[in-house]
This record gives sequence, structure tokens and C-alpha cells, in this order.
Amino acid sequence: MDNVNQVLIDRLVQKGADASLMDSLLKTLSKILAEDPTIDPDAATQRLHYLGWQEVQVDYHTLQLALAHFEASSGNGPAAFTEDEARRRAIRLREVEVAPIALGDI
Repeated sequence: MDNVNQVLIDRLVQKGADASLMDSLLKTLSKILAEDPTIDPDAATQRLHYLGWQEVQVDYHTLQLALAHFEASSGNGPAAFTEDEARRRAIRLREVEVAPIALGDI
């Protein structure tokens, strides 16, 4: 599976990605694919541009490599990342909770 990972990284670099930001790009790509695993390459590229990855252009083969990478990684599939993100948000919300304030105290 390391071979698929390396091919994916090499392809993303060829498509304009900065190798030093690969982890962030893969997380973003996993979120996009978790929302819609059958997303069109043009739509995925537009979504990446919207999220700040203007230099990256993805094609059909890159998306297929990304899907294979996420599905083969234990617990790192696109859906798993989304579930982990939802858990992190819920934990942050629990940490921020404050006691209710009476209207007369405002």
C-alpha cells in the first residue's frame, strides 16, 4: 500500500501541490471525498480552489488513487476522518459549555 501512497503523493506534486503541505492537502481531499466519493474531477478541483488550494488540479486518476489510499489506510478512510472531525468538534463544544445565565443577571 506504500506504493499507492507514494504514487498519489507524486501525482499531487505533479499537479501543483506543495510536498511540505501534503498532510493538510490529504485531509482536505479526504473531506471532499467523504462528502461525495463519486465527485467529478472538475468539481473536486473547484472545491479545492475554494478551500485555498488554488495551485492544485486533480483528475480522475488522482481521485481514484486518493480513494484507494483512504480505503486501504486503517481507519483513515474519508468517512472515518469526517467522524473523527465530528467527535473533535463535539469535544470542543463540551469544553466550552458554560452555565446558563439568568436574564436578570445580564
